[in-house]
Amino acid sequence: MARRHGGWIRGLARTATALAAPPLAAALAFAVAWESAYGSLATWELILGGLLLPLVLLGWHAALASRRGASVIALSALPAGLGAILALASVGHSVLEDRGVEISCVVLKVTQHTETDSSMDAEGHWTSTTRTSYDHRLDCPAGGPEHLDTPSRLAEEGESLAVVHDPQGKVSPRAAGDVHGWGLRTAAEVAVGTATLLGLAGGIREAYEKRRRRPRRPTRR
Repeated sequence: MARRHGGWIRGLARTATALAAPPLAAALAFAVAWESAYGSLATWELILGGLLLPLVLLGWHAALASRRGASVIALSALPAGLGAILALASVGHSVLEDRGVEISCVVLKVTQHTETDSSMDAEGHWTSTTRTSYDHRLDCPAGGPEHLDTPSRLAEEGESLAVVHDPQGKVSPRAAGDVHGWGLRTAAEVAVGTATLLGLAGGIREAYEKRRRRPRRPTRR
């Protein structure tokens, strides 16, 4: 009887962990990013505590689930990680919506940068990924940014470009039409909700499979 109760308690604890891990990871990323934007955290503290730590914890959670065969719970770490990244990114956009200042800058020069990364999969096949970015050198009013990096060209040399920047300089500037605080928060909530549902489904499935594999006691006559 004690073993049966211990099994149920262990199963409930694993299901609770699967349910709590996604929102906790996103909350950690959001809290660290918020403290960096409105407090005194350094950039390396933001990267370590707001990005790497949540992803490492989710990876550890997925590894434990995979080890015991709970593949659905392990899979939930993927949308959970995405939710944490989106929650982190949403803070910068929210800061620009809150205290950002929109200014008009003149584009002095646009430089295209192309990077190619190669990786080999488990079967020995190489794949290449090419990323292109555009560095817009700007002439802005006093206090404005000197350049703006974007994945696409926003304006030609000599043209005006509306830019939103943080007067305190704690978040990166963005083009005026590229501030999406509400949209990123909504996307983070959807990703975290998906991960939580997967965790619940995985916990129920794991409990059912363990119950099915449990040997039945012989009946007394």
